[in-house]
Amino acid sequence: MIRSIIVNADDLGRTVRINDGIFEAHRHGLVTSATLMVGFPAARDAAARLDRHPELGIGLHLTLSGARPTLPPERLPSLVDREGRLPRRPEGLAGAAPVEVLAEARRQLELFVELTGRLPTHVDTHHHSHRQPAVLEAVVALAREHELPVRRSSEEIAARLAAEGIATSDHFVERFFGAEATLEVLLDLLRALPPGTTEIMCHPGYPDDELRRESTYAEPRAREVAVLTDPRLLAAVRELGLRTVRFDRA
Repeated sequence: MIRSIIVNADDLGRTVRINDGIFEAHRHGLVTSATLMVGFPAARDAAARLDRHPELGIGLHLTLSGARPTLPPERLPSLVDREGRLPRRPEGLAGAAPVEVLAEARRQLELFVELTGRLPTHVDTHHHSHRQPAVLEAVVALAREHELPVRRSSEEIAARLAAEGIATSDHFVERFFGAEATLEVLLDLLRALPPGTTEIMCHPGYPDDELRRESTYAEPRAREVAVLTDPRLLAAVRELGLRTVRFDRA
């Protein structure tokens, strides 16, 4: 049975140094796909460099928490605080008005197309916010409108995607994160992969002061770059006969 992997780097466009790490982990390592955060200034840097990385699949990292919206805050009263910021965590979206969530999601997709000149290969969400019902509805709407695959961030989401006829991977792995973002953990995951297509989420990058101010996940990103470009990892992929793909070529 064929075993395929999509190794997706989240947070492209968040900072220039994250962009550096993701492109390195693709050019010299296992990353086959990345998802772009369009609301950050470094998204333009990322988009300007895509032509140099034509084999890297680029999806939309829909961002509804931990950032500022791309629409004017006054249009999103149920999403933002008094400073015009989105909730720090997805739990803060529990009372969000679905029409506002969909409007912000559509604007982020529009910005993606403006920046890259194309539709994304797929959609996922920052902090897995589509585990929240209002966000999932918006993601389903975008996916149906544009025939886009979506990350199966939970089995409940996978069941909903199947019911809607929306493409997704057969399996999803989020274990490669934090203290478990090590070569040993990733090798164990690869050896135990089931048949079908598995998405492995990762967050390579290089920390800088900007990221340290805004994110609780900064220093481990450099270790992820080192692991994802380790020659022993690439040799294991070949020895195991794994097929490396992206969402639009799975």
